[in-house]
Amino acid sequence: MSKQQGPMDLRQLRGTVAVVTGAGNHGIGWGLCCHAAGALGMHLIVIDLHEKLVREAESRLRELYPQVQCYGLACDVTEPQQLATVTAAIAELLPDKSIGAVFANAGVIFSHTVLNSTVQEWQTTLQVNVMGVVHTMQAFVPLLQAQEAESIFAATASIGGLVRGDNGGASYQASKHAVVATSEALSFELARKSPHVRVHVLCPCIVASALDKTSVVNQRVRDGESSADEVEALGSGSFRLAMTPERHAEQVFAHIEAGNFYMVTDNVRPYVDHDLPFDGVGVMRERHANMQALTLDNSDAWQRRPGMAPSAIMKGPMFGEPESI
Repeated sequence: MSKQQGPMDLRQLRGTVAVVTGAGNHGIGWGLCCHAAGALGMHLIVIDLHEKLVREAESRLRELYPQVQCYGLACDVTEPQQLATVTAAIAELLPDKSIGAVFANAGVIFSHTVLNSTVQEWQTTLQVNVMGVVHTMQAFVPLLQAQEAESIFAATASIGGLVRGDNGGASYQASKHAVVATSEALSFELARKSPHVRVHVLCPCIVASALDKTSVVNQRVRDGESSADEVEALGSGSFRLAMTPERHAEQVFAHIEAGNFYMVTDNVRPYVDHDLPFDGVGVMRERHANMQALTLDNSDAWQRRPGMAPSAIMKGPMFGEPESI
């Protein structure tokens, strides 16, 4: 899958629109906006949950990149109707521009284990990280399909969506596995009928942001414990292994140019290659070995049983030899 789309000439994105959700704070979305505008000359639609953050990001980006148009729109990606309002607003703000890229990047994280996390944390995480991506797909992919030119839809997952994680952020890890699977499903869905819409999934390790802080703040706003007017840009955090948003964006667009579906950044090695029980590379090798051990016996793959449809019979150590029919 990772090479099925082939390479892309990024020059064709110049003058088109980049739509980035979760871009109102320092982090992945901010880096994508800066690279899209600065390196590729793309116009920007900056989307975030809070009006205050959107206005601040819009102002900063206009100062940095006066050669492009930039508009900030407040939107809760868990609400399909709000996304519908956003797509209508884009058509009015930039009527003569095509959408070159959509980055479904909005997300939250709560760094708790399975047993120590709350139901509310799980519900919020899955609603934002998974259903927010699905709603963004359903809002924007039809628009990309209707265009003739090549375009990009990219969802932000995590290296934690490809390998087994550590003992924290259980709901986050689960949600990012779902984002990877949903992106894979969309890629297959569009491969035949809309091959000009290229699908990618971002799988970075830690990128400098304040996601852990903003997730808690946003939850307090939802619960009515804080006012949206109190929300502020919280800086880029201080994770020791964090990659800068700008460096991450460079690698993302390099992956797009190369045609890679899974966009893994180069700071993942300390996360997946160590001697703890959570060795990510080892887990992937184990899964691959288990899949290789399975064989499909084509001689009886389509045997009909009385009253049953044809079925493939799997053989291997996970199943044992099938009983004779």
